[in-house]
Amino acid sequence: MTRFRELRAATLTIVLASAAVSAQTQPAGGAAPTPAPTPCANDSERHRFDFWIGEWDVTVKSGGRAGSSSVQSVSGGCALLENWTGANGGHGKSLNAYNPSTRQWQQYWIGQDGAVSEFRTSKFDGKSLEFFTKDDANPNALTRLVFTPVDSVTVRQYSEASTDGGKSWKTQFDLYYHRKSN
Repeated sequence: MTRFRELRAATLTIVLASAAVSAQTQPAGGAAPTPAPTPCANDSERHRFDFWIGEWDVTVKSGGRAGSSSVQSVSGGCALLENWTGANGGHGKSLNAYNPSTRQWQQYWIGQDGAVSEFRTSKFDGKSLEFFTKDDANPNALTRLVFTPVDSVTVRQYSEASTDGGKSWKTQFDLYYHRKSN
């Protein structure tokens, strides 16, 4: 009987605490809460990269499996979050957003190996979105990351690096994202 009373008292405490939290979040006078702002919902520039949203099987150019990716619209449509899983089991995430202050798309990537890539500038050529980064310690070291929709179910992600300030480039990877069927 004592255990029953303890459970009933704990349940009552949870119910009262929940009611208190609910009362604190209700606007005064019972007015409906103000909806959260959605400045990105109708800004076409912030949706330029939406072609990458989806669930993907990722291959190399020859067709071999490279991994899988889940790309979601987050933060009220203001950003894209990629959740990457490599064929070797490695994981990483990228956060991609249009920065209206700089008028540039930016990407921040972090892999489980601790490596960080910060692409602070970009350009859009009408089809492809290109991200760029440079090494502050070595101004001749550049990286270019290009996303191109190939068709409605395929996106190419191509990365190359330069050690001579962009005079010559070497491919780092060439991936093809294939939309998973539902």
